[in-house]
Amino acid sequence: MKIIAKSVAILGAGRSGLAAARLLHNQGKRVLLSDHRSIPPQVKGELRVHEIAYEEGGHTERVLDGELIVLSPGVPLEIPILAEARRRGIPIIGELELAYRSCKSRKIIAVTGTKGKSTTTKLIGELLRAHGYKVVVAGNIGRPLSGELERIDEETIVVLEVSSFQLESVVEFHPWISLFLNLAPDHLERHGSLENYFRIKCRIFSNQTDEDFAIVHRSLLPRLPELRPRLLTFGPEDLPRVELGGLFPHLREDLAAALCAARLVEPGIDLSRIDLEKALTMPHRLEFVAEVGGVRFYDDSKATNVMATLAAIASFPDSSLTLILGGRAKGESFSPLAREVKKRRIAALLLGEAEIDLAREFERLGHQRFYFIHDFHEAVRLALEIGHEVCLLSPACASFDMFSDYAARGEAFREAVRALRSSLSPCSSDQSPSRSHPEESLIELPRREGG
Repeated sequence: MKIIAKSVAILGAGRSGLAAARLLHNQGKRVLLSDHRSIPPQVKGELRVHEIAYEEGGHTERVLDGELIVLSPGVPLEIPILAEARRRGIPIIGELELAYRSCKSRKIIAVTGTKGKSTTTKLIGELLRAHGYKVVVAGNIGRPLSGELERIDEETIVVLEVSSFQLESVVEFHPWISLFLNLAPDHLERHGSLENYFRIKCRIFSNQTDEDFAIVHRSLLPRLPELRPRLLTFGPEDLPRVELGGLFPHLREDLAAALCAARLVEPGIDLSRIDLEKALTMPHRLEFVAEVGGVRFYDDSKATNVMATLAAIASFPDSSLTLILGGRAKGESFSPLAREVKKRRIAALLLGEAEIDLAREFERLGHQRFYFIHDFHEAVRLALEIGHEVCLLSPACASFDMFSDYAARGEAFREAVRALRSSLSPCSSDQSPSRSHPEESLIELPRREGG
């Protein structure tokens, strides 16, 4: 159904909100962009040029003057202004739903799950593009669909990463092929329970018919509702027997899911047509940064939940680890992570809002090898002193307590590693600060009040 409203309020001035504002403005709609935070000056400049109205520092009654409200993914459905909008009968949809209604292609492949969405989405796009298909990759991968519509025609295959935040507000969104990769507790601070989180994820199937396809990990089958689309499954036994070089074993499941989807479009998929190692590498996903003083530093800032961090730890089965944890908790239990940290005798460096909760979990299990840090510069220096083979930033938390997003957090970590390397550059490798045995090199840092 096309957007017939002439006046639209958009909540959230991030990437998705701005893309939606541009789309609706170009369609001749009267737009108000509203954000509860301040809007960056460069964004306000663009809005003024296009004569798009905006407000910042809170959502006012002006939002209720619109005939339609469009939400950025980060805006919760329960905020007071939306409760009032529902009371008044004003329709509320998300940016993904808005873009879908204006999308010329119905050849949509949508990928959801707790972990591996971005890698799988990218892989599907790479595989199909290598076989001559016109492909646009968008969604939660960092490119809102609203901003990609000009590149899409009826023959374009659209591959979307779709989050639970986006699925909350879909109405008509109808993928041709949907993928549900896995499930673990995540975003419980917003969704309330694992059961509700799962129910929201399953909305990816809501509008599919028996002419469509659903690709689901076999571990999800016992809890899956009855589905209308044709069901395909994948699991560990389907993992492709291909050489992944220096890449991590857990990526095989992402590859298995991507191949399952791509072969529905092109049965003769040939993996040799793509650079598999490049296709499986994503920024801030277990990305090697540098080796300094015998310590290998990895950026896994994208690991914003416990499941992702456990997968990261498992990627280094034979290495001693220093693990940087913390940020804004998402309502899930840290117990599985704490048990693995204790079992592997990992040194944990804690920062951000969740540091006290993490510390309490370690103390409950009797694991004393954790230390509070103020920033990444302190973290990387301590990691060098500890002397474990790998220092891994894999926070198991969101970044919003200290950074604008996980990418900004990852860049801050990388900059700290670069600064550490520069500070040691006059020394040759055998002149780097000497490191005692890891068990003897841990420095007791003072606890900080609060969190």
